[in-house]
Amino acid sequence: MHKHDEDYNTGRHGAVVGIVTNTLLFGFKLFAGIFGRSHAMMADALHTATDSITSIGVFIGFKIAQKPPDEEHPYGHGRAESIAAKIVSLVLILGGLKVAFDSSIVIINRDFHVPLQVALWAAVISIVIKEWLFRYTYRIGNKIQSNSLKSDAWHHRSDALSSIAALIGITGARMGYPILDPIAGLAVSVFVIKAGLRLLHTAYDELMDAALPKKTLEKIRELSGCVEGVKRIKDLKGRKMGIEIFIDMTIEVDKSMSVEEAHLITVKIRRSCLNNIQGAKDIFIHVEPFN
Repeated sequence: MHKHDEDYNTGRHGAVVGIVTNTLLFGFKLFAGIFGRSHAMMADALHTATDSITSIGVFIGFKIAQKPPDEEHPYGHGRAESIAAKIVSLVLILGGLKVAFDSSIVIINRDFHVPLQVALWAAVISIVIKEWLFRYTYRIGNKIQSNSLKSDAWHHRSDALSSIAALIGITGARMGYPILDPIAGLAVSVFVIKAGLRLLHTAYDELMDAALPKKTLEKIRELSGCVEGVKRIKDLKGRKMGIEIFIDMTIEVDKSMSVEEAHLITVKIRRSCLNNIQGAKDIFIHVEPFN
């Protein structure tokens, strides 16, 4: 199996774990929020529901991105993963605004209730599960260099943080300060919106062909410069499409070199970069005579 196929399969597996875990957790938290009379927990349940939706989006993105190039998409379908990351971000932002609105209405109307203990335990369980899910998903996303999966991981972390806010609000409400429950719901929205804006920026960069990190470009330059016969490297640039990296460069070689010799140099550069740059999918190398 090709390395990219392995990465896509790993990414899809991580998304499936998120879908199943979030769906079960959403049902539990919604039950605890309704029967435990907690606005903070119901808001937290909504946050978890958006987690399920975004994990599904990530899964679909990986599925489409794995499709091989065709006549209509000669460069492949890698941008599907970036689009999935953008959808994840927008759902986060909209979900956060919804939570903020609902919590504000409760505070304005002073429609306070003292949450029951089931809401308290739901918050504790959610914190533990979501923190584990964050670490698990982020580890996979970092391994295969997937922004949509890392975005999904931060969504899990923001849910864990929102559960902490819910826990504080529910505890305070049960201690005689019921206004703390909707205030906690408002705090949850801040975590959600902030995470969404951060992830939207990352997805936007990929869709607009933002430059690769300087560290990655320096490594590409170093690997290419080590190939015998390369006199100079210029116009080095790269872009990311999902978990795949595409590289363009111009190299200068001795003007007395034959076409075949110059071609062998490009083959060596290509092999070196594809083997040592994580996510490298294709490299375009233009050859010029060295003056």
